[in-house]
Amino acid sequence: MFENANKEVARELAQKTMRSHRLRNIMSILAIALTTLLITTIVTVGVTLTGTLDRATDTTPAPLADGGVKAPVSAYEQVLALEQVEWAGYVRPCNLGSLHNREAIGIQALLLAPNEEFLTRNDVKLAEGRFPEAADEIAISSTMAERLDSGIGVGSSYVLKPVVWENGEQVEKEIPVTIVGLFTSPIEALSSIYEEIYTAEAFLDAFAPGMKAEDATIYLQFRDSGNRGWIGDELQAISDQVGGSGTVYRLKSSSASTTLPAVILLLVLVMVCGYLLIYNVFYISIVNDIRFFGMLKTIGTSGRQLKSLLSWQTIRLAAVGIAIGLISGYVVGVFATPAVLSFTDFGSFYRRSFSPLIFLAAAAFSALTVLISCRKPYRIAVRVSPVEASRYRDKGATRKKVLSVISFALSGVIFLVVFTVSIGYDVEAQVDRVISSDVKIRQDTMLYPNEENYQPISRELIGALDSLPFIKDTVLYYEAREIDREQAGASDAFGQMKMAEGLRQEYDRLANDRPGWISQAENGDLTMRIAGFPADQLHREEPNIRLLEGSLDEERFASGGYLIYNPGTSRHDAPNHTLHPGTRLQLSLYDPDRDVYTDKEFEVMAVVGRASPFPVSLMAQPAIIIADSDFKEIYPLYEDLIGNVLLDATHELTEEEYRQVEEIVQGSFNSQITLSSRFTDRQDARKRKISLTLLGLFLSGVFGLIGACNIVNTQVTDILARKLEYATMQSIGMTKRQMSRSIRSSNFLLCAVSVALSIPAGLVMTGGVSGVLFETEIISIPYFIIGCLILLAAMCVISFCTAAILTRFLNRKPVVERLREAE
Repeated sequence: MFENANKEVARELAQKTMRSHRLRNIMSILAIALTTLLITTIVTVGVTLTGTLDRATDTTPAPLADGGVKAPVSAYEQVLALEQVEWAGYVRPCNLGSLHNREAIGIQALLLAPNEEFLTRNDVKLAEGRFPEAADEIAISSTMAERLDSGIGVGSSYVLKPVVWENGEQVEKEIPVTIVGLFTSPIEALSSIYEEIYTAEAFLDAFAPGMKAEDATIYLQFRDSGNRGWIGDELQAISDQVGGSGTVYRLKSSSASTTLPAVILLLVLVMVCGYLLIYNVFYISIVNDIRFFGMLKTIGTSGRQLKSLLSWQTIRLAAVGIAIGLISGYVVGVFATPAVLSFTDFGSFYRRSFSPLIFLAAAAFSALTVLISCRKPYRIAVRVSPVEASRYRDKGATRKKVLSVISFALSGVIFLVVFTVSIGYDVEAQVDRVISSDVKIRQDTMLYPNEENYQPISRELIGALDSLPFIKDTVLYYEAREIDREQAGASDAFGQMKMAEGLRQEYDRLANDRPGWISQAENGDLTMRIAGFPADQLHREEPNIRLLEGSLDEERFASGGYLIYNPGTSRHDAPNHTLHPGTRLQLSLYDPDRDVYTDKEFEVMAVVGRASPFPVSLMAQPAIIIADSDFKEIYPLYEDLIGNVLLDATHELTEEEYRQVEEIVQGSFNSQITLSSRFTDRQDARKRKISLTLLGLFLSGVFGLIGACNIVNTQVTDILARKLEYATMQSIGMTKRQMSRSIRSSNFLLCAVSVALSIPAGLVMTGGVSGVLFETEIISIPYFIIGCLILLAAMCVISFCTAAILTRFLNRKPVVERLREAE
């Protein structure tokens, strides 16, 4: 065959044919731009979100540091000079335990003297005023300001009540200061339980010289911290090197390992959906011009020249589409993402990432998607002969339908998962897994040691709370502990008993399986957490623990002489304890206040384990639970051993009623108790729901759009391939209405299959995602059904609209002319 070698003619032909395909050009640019936008957004967000989630998960003091060492402040420069340390900043403690100010009761409030590097590196930002410079100046957080009386702010006087070392003794002092600054920081997420107040280092010289001997906490970040894994040993090595007394760190979040696969999965999904989108656009264009390509071949145009002609056009369309997608994707990823995250707890941890590698990676993925998408349409145009072109029929329609159904189903699955998990976020379910009563007051030193002497929950506090008209029940839980009334500080709570024969085998097992759950003292006694529970409250615990053996029989438990054993199993552990219901134990329990042992026989009534990682269950902490009547018999000073107070109200507390409870707790001036409530947890959960809803609407909308575009393109491709069939049927009497109904039925069937695949897969995926995000696989069925209905509605709209548009498009030319085109 004669080959036309005139390159100028080929280039001019490429330009003219490109100008004649304005709709194709617009659709191609939109498809490429949308794909590139999503790829750029995913790459941009993926790079930054991994670090954001890592910093935001398990929020601790100095949240942007990897950890810290406790050491004299003189060691700071030595730590900063270490090769593996990127930056370091320190805080010096200015009080022991928690501040005794009324506003700080119910939380842990620390008075700290930070250096400038600590404030800068941990994103502590001034909202008003300045940071302290003089000894009598402080800066408070915006959340702490909300706790103070109205009218107190920058410029106001305030009296601090810290406990400090003075002449070797713990002394509470009253120190008048001026509030000179108001700041915000990422630890605002902890404001319900923890606050930091900042002062200058001059405070120590002026008001608390005895505190200068206390070690500072030098927080640091390692170079290449994201790839270091476990850092505990490295921090300990630094502490040993600089003469420190210990380390502080948080467990490394698994967000990086879970986010990266999710980003890769999304990237692959977008590339697959983008491939189908771009492929369908080019395929429709090629099929519509197939006779033109056949005619070009009759005048000597080779397949290579046709490929060059199409590549010339595609490169220009791709360049425009990728450029638009890169810019818009970066805007979405860098500006829209933090705007959305600002409504969430993660906003303060977001760090904008600007790197040319993001553009290069996104452009490369987009170009690869375009290249793969164009290969099949190119082959059709290049390989078709002039004779075949005149009678070309699509032979791969079924395969494209299958691919598009899968694409739409995947988009539907993602839509259902995101919609159900975010918009279906159940506020009350989240509150239920944290607290079972309307209000809970906890004595913190039962779980954590404290620098101050032990302060029991007073009967006056309990009486004041019980007298509130909206409080229905006040329930007390006790825990055995040694109260050291002479030495400073309070250890966490452990009871003590002589080694019982029935416990020896269990102790030996736990020494390997769970060291520390039951320990052995120097005199050979066993130490473990021992709690006294009211028998009529066992039903409250039952939904929140794993009942491994036995039963929680309230009547039997109340009669005395029974115990519930907790072997410390987590919710995933297989139980392998050696104590079983019916086992009788001759226990000799030690009361340190009277220095006597009480002998009593107990029968194991039940064996329980932890059911969830959340703190709703009080039974998950102690190893042995006995009835409060037995506890009072063994520990006559039980009124000083109250570990938890649960308050049940007659109705859901209002804000005013909760403030009354808070006021009474603050009036106790007990700095070792923590106040929590369903009211505050509900408020936090509602804020979280708003955040998740915004994210959910954005993500579900994006992936819904991808699926809709793909299914529309598949429908268009399918109908264009059957246009001769429809022309023939119209020639024998088919009306436009019948034609539209036929197309609509075909479209509806395609969508229905996709939705039918989406629903069961979405149900399974929703449970899995809910389990990962919220540690529970509870699915909001009503919202899942609503999501399914939205999918069905979208399916109907797509089917009707596409059918109407295609019917109008196919009937632009007379039937005779359309039949003649196929000859």
